[in-house]
Amino acid sequence: MENPFREMTCYVLAGGKRGREEHFRKEGPQTRLEKSYRRYATIFERVALVLKEDQAREKYLNFPHVCDDDAAMAPAHGIKAALSEAGSGPVFIGSLDIGEFPLQLIVDLVKSYNGEPFLGYYDPSGDKKNHQPLFGIYSPEMAGKIDEMLAEGECDLRDLMVKQGRLMPLPDDVPAESIGIQ
Repeated sequence: MENPFREMTCYVLAGGKRGREEHFRKEGPQTRLEKSYRRYATIFERVALVLKEDQAREKYLNFPHVCDDDAAMAPAHGIKAALSEAGSGPVFIGSLDIGEFPLQLIVDLVKSYNGEPFLGYYDPSGDKKNHQPLFGIYSPEMAGKIDEMLAEGECDLRDLMVKQGRLMPLPDDVPAESIGIQ
């Protein structure tokens, strides 16, 4: 990629039931949705939300978006929808629930990306299963792997990412909570 920050699309998962009521809560002069969207947009030229179809009829329409038409609320369905929309290039997947991360984390991921099926961070104080699958770079080939996982009745992405991807340790000065690792 000549300029990955211009060529790579960032998809921000916003279709979960848990955060919907909070998306339009004001955080200063902006809503949580606007603040998070703009944070990702400071790095990527193309940013789109991943929504459930009922949300696309709500206040989210002012934002570029793709719809995840699966009834289940698992993030794996949203990631699959983003990868289907993206076509052949890698994408960054983020979440509206992750908004206070150091921007350098994404820059470092993009610069380190070498075509892996997944590239993300793990908390080095635990094992590699202690990572965040909603903050990383996905190759389109992961769509098929996610389909297989969902067909087996599994929705948790963490094991798949450990097996298929590459995980980098979070820098020592970055708390795991900043990207939603609990």
